Amino acid sequence: MIIFILSIKLPQTWFRCRRRFAGGRRLDGQTVIITGANSGIGKELAYQLSLRGPKKIIIGSRNPERNEKAVRDVLARNPSANITALRLDLSSLKSVREFAKAVADTESRVDILVNNAGGPPPEGPDALMTLDGYEHQFVANYLGHFLLSLHLLPLLRRSPDARIINVAETGHIFGNINLDNINLGNGEYGHIKAHCQAKLAVVLSTREMARRVASTGGNNTVKTYCVNPGIVNTRGGKNVVSGWLKVIFMLGIEMGPQTYMHCALDESTANESGHYYDNCRRVDSMHSKTVDDKIGHQLWELSEDMVKLEDQYRLPKHIKI
Repeated sequence: MIIFILSIKLPQTWFRCRRRFAGGRRLDGQTVIITGANSGIGKELAYQLSLRGPKKIIIGSRNPERNEKAVRDVLARNPSANITALRLDLSSLKSVREFAKAVADTESRVDILVNNAGGPPPEGPDALMTLDGYEHQFVANYLGHFLLSLHLLPLLRRSPDARIINVAETGHIFGNINLDNINLGNGEYGHIKAHCQAKLAVVLSTREMARRVASTGGNNTVKTYCVNPGIVNTRGGKNVVSGWLKVIFMLGIEMGPQTYMHCALDESTANESGHYYDNCRRVDSMHSKTVDDKIGHQLWELSEDMVKLEDQYRLPKHIKI
């Protein structure tokens, strides 16, 4: 009986109880940047947002050939899309700066920045550390996006409704921020431990950036959001569940961007910033470690030092913790 039920192709939302974003807001005249969009959720998000008429979508990933293929794939589904690709290696701080400069050289403003890229380090005995000397997952999942967001902030401030969307996942609740050993050296490294630390850093910095931007005063038009897309049928998702479990738990690719779109487009989120979202809803009951503003502040200060952040991109401290 169970086998018979599982053999029936049911709608993607039945077992998962996932919501679709139903808003009709368009993006005419707006510029969207999506990192890690040459495959998976990022590419699907680029396609779905392209249907809302943005002025331009820029995707950034490290593989030029896959970038161009992603552009062709989106254009095949929506020939009217204005989409282009630039090389971006989030594990290289030099590449992040080069990408941000390339955007600033061509764009007068940025309206939506989706920090979607991430993943495990490449294989090999020397792959755990980046050329900048930091643990790979911390850089690729968090620190690179931290630097990118701040370098693009001047362009985002020119938008009347700018939104920065960062991607985390439920694994962040198992993470800890090792401020005195951020690279997890001296035998402390573990793949899952490093991954969860990076994802917790994403959640904390989303909240910290909201506080710092708000403390600058004036008409603040830049909001930050952190999303959990769910377990989606991508290469990353297949590492989480496999076999018949995919039938029950794994979302189809079209469902992956729904919470991203909720944060990017929904009018109700325009006045929210620094929060975590799942299944197109804000999550207000968060683990205490994710709302620890003291750790968030210390992480931010450490991150500025790690990327050697230029003075013109620094945000003021908000209030004493």
